[in-house]
Formats: sequence, C-alpha cells, structure tokens
Amino acid sequence: MIQIENLTKVYQTKDRDVIGVDNVSLTINEGEIFGIVGYSGAGKSSLLRCINLLERPTDGRILVDGLDLMSLDANNLRKARLKIGMIFQHFHLISQKTVAENISFALRAAATPAKDIDKRVEELLNMVDLADKKDVFPAQLSGGQKQRVGIARALANDPSVLLCDEATSALDPNTTSSILKLLKKINRELNITIVLITHEMNVVKEICDRMAIMQDGSVVESGNVYDIFSTPKNELTKTFIKDVVNIDVPEEMLQKCTGQIVKITFRGEVAGESVISDMIQTFDVKGNFLHGLIEYIQERPLGMFVMEMKGDKTEIGKAIDYMSSQLVDVEVIRDAI
Repeated sequence: MIQIENLTKVYQTKDRDVIGVDNVSLTINEGEIFGIVGYSGAGKSSLLRCINLLERPTDGRILVDGLDLMSLDANNLRKARLKIGMIFQHFHLISQKTVAENISFALRAAATPAKDIDKRVEELLNMVDLADKKDVFPAQLSGGQKQRVGIARALANDPSVLLCDEATSALDPNTTSSILKLLKKINRELNITIVLITHEMNVVKEICDRMAIMQDGSVVESGNVYDIFSTPKNELTKTFIKDVVNIDVPEEMLQKCTGQIVKITFRGEVAGESVISDMIQTFDVKGNFLHGLIEYIQERPLGMFVMEMKGDKTEIGKAIDYMSSQLVDVEVIRDAI
C-alpha cells in the first residue's frame, strides 16, 4: 500500500517559488491499478516522481508498504527503490546495449549474483513476449517493443510497486492497447501495485481500478473509476470524460424538439433492463431517442441516453419519478417548449 500524506513539492526558481504539488493526500491500495489524470502542468508527474523520491517533497510523507521513505538515509533509500520499478514515456534504453543487456543492467546495478542474471533475463523476456529479441539493439525495435523492454527492466528486481510515467503517450492506439493488456496481466499475475499517470481517459477506462484527477497541483476528485465515469462531480472531470463518453446532441437537432429533453444514465445491471420500454408502456408518454451509448468500464455496463419526452407534464413527471425509482439517473436538460 502507498500512503501519500499532505504532500507538497515547491520548485524554487530565480524569480519565484512554483508549487508543483499542493498538499495532496492519497491512499493507493495494494495490488490495484491507480490512475492519476491531468493536463500538462497539473502536477501529476511531480507527484509520481515524489513517490520514489526522484523528486524530494518539500513537505509531507510517503509511505510504501509501511516504510516512510522520507526518513531513510541514502543507502536504505537505494534499497527501498529496488522495490519500486519505473516505466518512462520515452523508454530510456541504452542504445549501445542489446535488449538482454538493457535488462541485465538493472540486475547488475542491484548486485544480483552473475549466475542468476541470465535466467532472470530469460524469464522477463518471456513475460513481455520478446524472447526472440534478446540480442537485438533498441534501434531495431518498434516503439511498443521498446516499451516492453522498459517494462521488463522495471520488473527485474521483483518490485511491489510499478510507476508508469505516461507509458503509452508515445505509442499508436493499437500498440497502446497491447501495452495496457500487458500491464493488466502483470498486475493480476504478480499482484504488483501500479500507479499510472496519463492525460488519456481511455487509458484509465481500460485498466484502472481507482483514479484521481489533478489540477494546479491539487487532487480535485478521486474514487472508483466506474463511479467517476458515471457520476463525475468536478467540472474538469466532466471535461475529461467527454473525451471518452460524449453524448452531446447538436444544437440544431435540439431546436427541432418540442418535448422535454432528458439525459438518462443506467448503471451496472440496470443498463440491461427494459426500464425505458416499461416506462413508455406504463405512462402516457412518447419517447424519441436523440443519442445514446453503452460503455463497459471495469467489465460493468454504463448506459447513457438523451431522449425527448412528449406528453402531459404531469405524466412526464411520473415517468421520470418511475425511472428514478429503478435506480436510473434522470437529468432534465431542457423543459418542453
């Protein structure tokens, strides 16, 4: 488990102090994949680099598996960092060394006995599906293959935590998907806690269990990924989610509607039930779908629809109350004209 307590990071420049991380507190549970999302300059990279003290916090505490990293001397901090692997956006491979040598470099740096290194390298190459690239140099690899080498290197010393600094931002969509599947496999099979920073909500939707949204160095919203996607509270969160789940209806289409416009959100098992058809059969209301989709987040359905409802205002009110009673969220976007 990772505990971040009242963490602040201030960068001192010639002209002024710049706050990179502003009094952040988070708990990241053992074995989960935790996403930290924010635009450029939000403080997410600074926060990630504080977790293993690549950036030393100005104030606050970082506890990893109960160990207070801020209290360690240089020697014990080096030992603690062996259990915190890190993956970088631009791979940071040594171009003059082969794939096997890049991975073994991390093992040699940790003083792994020479007799054990080749076996461990082979295990890691098999894990990331690069056994046939052992003697290849980084320049001969694709971006996805380079990142797989980076992942293998980060796993070399059996870490309990894996920090991913925009690990998929330099990759195309198909390669990103394959890397995310690999990270999910590593998380499940090795029970490694993964902290992943990104500006892409699709990445969070794909593999994360919980998440935090950062802005101006602070966490503005955090929680379970499914809950945040289904009921975002902060305006920035809503903006991020629209990049993935957008059911905005063009204004021209809305102007042609004379009924009441509502946004209907179904969560979990309710998304598979016939709530709307039951509502239309029960009440004297006509419904016209304007937009809709069903997303699957953490293998649970999330349905969102925009609908025009026509009929007597009292009947529409009863219909909305009925849908709400079935654990469906109904938001009135516009009253009837």
